[in-house]
Amino acid sequence: NNELIMSQLKEIINHHPKKALSNTKPFGLPERLWLFLLKKSNIPISKIWSELGKKHLNRLVTTLSNDTYNIKGKTTFKDEFVTCGGVSLESIDINTMQSKVLNNLYFAGEVLDIDAITGGYNFQAAWTTGFIAGKLN
Repeated sequence: NNELIMSQLKEIINHHPKKALSNTKPFGLPERLWLFLLKKSNIPISKIWSELGKKHLNRLVTTLSNDTYNIKGKTTFKDEFVTCGGVSLESIDINTMQSKVLNNLYFAGEVLDIDAITGGYNFQAAWTTGFIAGKLN
């Protein structure tokens, strides 16, 4: 909601008045998204937080809370990724997904050392291993 966003932005202004807007990203936003939102709000990224007047602050709150976006494709930046590494498949029973080291410990999805090319294969591995691990005998 707008009040919550406004209060969190004001907290940043109070705690980091001399920091550049571009260097202090609220809400854990990724840098590229934050810079995009500043630009979309017509706020120069060179400003410091204490220079952010009421007009810019209100515009930023509106952008953060009420802006709409159309999603086209997987991502705008084509940088899909998967987690690499994980529990070795040699240390689990592939028929049950149970650990060979500790009974009643099951693994599924991205905690396993399974990598695949982009195109849904990692999703399928996660769904399949989850299904297998979830089947109780």
